[in-house]
Amino acid sequence: MKKYIVYITLFATLFTISSRAQVRFGIQAGWNVNKVTWKWKQLKENVKSDNRNGFFAGVTLDVTVPIVGLGVDFAVLYDNRVVAVPTSYEDVNKTMEYIVVPVNLRYSIGFGDFLNIYGATGPQVSYNIGDRNWILDDRFLTAWTSGWEISKSDLSWNVGGGFTLFNHIRLGYNYNIMLGHTNEFTIRRVGGYIERGTLKDNAHQISLTYFF
Repeated sequence: MKKYIVYITLFATLFTISSRAQVRFGIQAGWNVNKVTWKWKQLKENVKSDNRNGFFAGVTLDVTVPIVGLGVDFAVLYDNRVVAVPTSYEDVNKTMEYIVVPVNLRYSIGFGDFLNIYGATGPQVSYNIGDRNWILDDRFLTAWTSGWEISKSDLSWNVGGGFTLFNHIRLGYNYNIMLGHTNEFTIRRVGGYIERGTLKDNAHQISLTYFF
């Protein structure tokens, strides 16, 4: 977790050290639609759950550097995602709660003060502040009865774009992609045997930001 924070901090610092950089503070909120894939060696195939809705909200900084069209967005957000955990008879909804820190490099094309179109991409660190230990009652599959332990932190990548109106209101779309097997879980079997697997939680996100 610490090394991820160092990398992101260095990434952001490259765009903020200039004395001519313009910095704006904003508030952001939005909607998640996430698709979860579970995988562990006991199953022959991946298990994919149905889409679930969630939300996120927090504060953001918009940094514009003295290079035409180039900037960086730095945010600290509360992220709430609902995932469907597969059991032998039904999917059980569980909530995952995070503090997320995205740092996105942004390129914009302006059309006066009325409209600005942008594309953005960059890394995101997520720290799990919710329930990491899930207890499921599955009378058919004993490997799932003892519980799940979700990882403390994840690393993902954002790709998106959108537009800004009147230099204050920004509407954006983002696709958040989990990198590798950074989100891992542990299955504690009834007999005490511990088995590891992966949870991959990509999400489509729609956001609304107001800059002061």
